[in-house]
Amino acid sequence: MIDGTQKPISIDHYFPEGEDWRTYPAIKVTTTEAFRYCAMPLEFAMYRGTEKVWSCELGDNSWATFPDTEMYNAVLTDRNGNIVGQKKWNPLEDGDFFYQALYLYCMRLTSEGKKPKGIAIGTHDGAFGEWAPVVQENLTDACLVEASQPQFAKLVHNYQKYPNVKLVNQLITTQGQDIEFFEAGRGYTNSVVERVIRDWETGEIKSSIKPSYSINSLIGNYIASGEQLDWLHLDVEGYDADLLRALKQPLPPFIIFENHPSHHKEELEHNEQQKKRIQTYLRNHGHDIVSSGVSCLATLPPKLQNIK
Repeated sequence: MIDGTQKPISIDHYFPEGEDWRTYPAIKVTTTEAFRYCAMPLEFAMYRGTEKVWSCELGDNSWATFPDTEMYNAVLTDRNGNIVGQKKWNPLEDGDFFYQALYLYCMRLTSEGKKPKGIAIGTHDGAFGEWAPVVQENLTDACLVEASQPQFAKLVHNYQKYPNVKLVNQLITTQGQDIEFFEAGRGYTNSVVERVIRDWETGEIKSSIKPSYSINSLIGNYIASGEQLDWLHLDVEGYDADLLRALKQPLPPFIIFENHPSHHKEELEHNEQQKKRIQTYLRNHGHDIVSSGVSCLATLPPKLQNIK
């Protein structure tokens, strides 16, 4: 007798046991007597956009997991290539707090008659990031900035079709000065803060002196005089706090940035002090702070956001 409460195929998010998985869901595919209805074996594949990043063969009465869900789509196909199950990543259903917050914020501004404008600095190739869903769904205009040439080439490939996007291959600093720039991992890890690269990379690290562009010049050239930058997203590997302190007033009403972690005790203490200082700085300018892991969100209360 087959248990009618069990589906032949199920695709679900779940939280694996163990401390390392407390806040990061995995995606799990389970088959139960699926051979009665499907051409076996099945293929369980994970995609980012159109790129297949991982796959495995799945038999009957079995399961498989993939340990990440951030902007991944799960597709299950049978032996003949027919799609028999899929789960598309949705920022409101599957995104964490920060994904949801930016998505809802942009939805709100749009519903109130304003097309948001934002800047993301340190986009990498654009495969994921809290800014990516709102850009891809045209809920905002955005300037996407990446310093690494290899990563920028991929960013162009992924985002050149979006009319709401301006793409900038430029190193952004506090004053627009010439500065030493470190790259590793095909440019995916890059920063002007050497200790961050040394802390995370075990392979070859390259450095060069590069010209840069100041963050205030970037903002001033993207938005018209009298306009407000509605959101700012920073992922610049240990340089976020410096850029935030360099911003001219008023600060954007919605800011996502990172406090870079470290494997070393002395660096952990330094980063924790830096985290407290920048959060105090933002609070002193009227922002509320939400922090989880390395990510931080600073927002002005709605009555102070000056939405026009």
